[in-house]
Amino acid sequence: MVPRSQTALLVAGGAAAGAAVMYALMRPAASTLEKPKSKGTDAAKGGPAIRFSKPKLLDFVKSCLCKAGASEANAALVADVLIYADCRGIPSHGCNRADFYAGEIGRGLIDANAVPQVVEDSGCCGVVDGKNGLGAVVSKVAIELAIAKAEAHGVGIVACRRSNHFGAAGYWAQQALDRGLIGFAFTNTAPYMVPTGGTCRAVGTNPICAYFPGEGGDCFQLDMATTTVPIGKIEIMDRLQKALPMGWGVDRHGKPCADPAEVGTGGGLCPLGGYAETAGYKGYGLGVLVELLSSALSGAAVGPDVVRWNLNRTEELNLGHCFIVMDPERFAPGVASRLASYLAKMRDLPGSVKVPGDPERAAEADAKAGGVLIQNAVAVSLKVLALEKGVDLLPELVDLDIKNRRQSIRAREK
Repeated sequence: MVPRSQTALLVAGGAAAGAAVMYALMRPAASTLEKPKSKGTDAAKGGPAIRFSKPKLLDFVKSCLCKAGASEANAALVADVLIYADCRGIPSHGCNRADFYAGEIGRGLIDANAVPQVVEDSGCCGVVDGKNGLGAVVSKVAIELAIAKAEAHGVGIVACRRSNHFGAAGYWAQQALDRGLIGFAFTNTAPYMVPTGGTCRAVGTNPICAYFPGEGGDCFQLDMATTTVPIGKIEIMDRLQKALPMGWGVDRHGKPCADPAEVGTGGGLCPLGGYAETAGYKGYGLGVLVELLSSALSGAAVGPDVVRWNLNRTEELNLGHCFIVMDPERFAPGVASRLASYLAKMRDLPGSVKVPGDPERAAEADAKAGGVLIQNAVAVSLKVLALEKGVDLLPELVDLDIKNRRQSIRAREK
């Protein structure tokens, strides 16, 4: 029961303010949130989980997105992008996002069947207008153009505008790696980062991604947000009802905060490095650099001008991406051999040193052997989505209890 004084506050504050206050009253206090048992960013990987057959999960997610309004080809591509992330142990960018993507399509916030257009094409450079289409569809056109330019000229640089969320950046760099090329992928996002010294969001999570091929199938695979964590990990922690490690986010006043709901809906993310005392300004600078590559080159919305990524928006996100592909064979002979030798030396250092990409490849091997690991809280969101869209449930979802499902932060953000 809400006390009478609080009920009066809801009425007096109007619908929008009242909804915000009601949410604040209903959500668990930060002190009741479970403290994560894992350290660092692995905290978002804990909790009960279910194994799924990859082919069946791909078909299931594709069917849900088709029912939302995407063509079969576009839905299959998006499902592949999402499950790529889950297979690599990146739940923040995996099936966790399926229900929100479906919500965007169903509400007409994006054109799920738009055909992106190459609007600038000069030598090794190009620009793609995404027509407010699915980020994965826009990115497929752009990375294929960048690869073709790299094969012709040694380097290809393609920027995009009027796009939407494109999934895990590594999926796109992987397309270049599979051709024996070096791939870079960048994107700006809706502003979630609170810049060092600030109190409001102004920069996206803006990932830096670079994949380099090495000899014998070895490779370097870097894919990282320029915030301490991407917003998807805040959402995973919220679904799991876990407190955040300090240094991940701040509240609406710019103060350190461990409540994922407050960070996700009222506050924001810390730059890579955390607070000013731990050099968070470096992550802020890197985030701005990615913003420039993604939007200044393409004409997309930039920084504070990008609208909030939620289901209440009335404007296009107009996100920008940038893909750079390079042919290592155009440089000094033996690049692949030198890379493999360097990575071997790093792994042989005292202790347990890994190189970027090693944990993700181990996760892929685990998923291939035992099935794709999906946390129960995310699986519940898939069950709800399937019931809403009239898609047959996978057997693993049938007995899941959906009564206490927590909606996506982005779906309830005001």
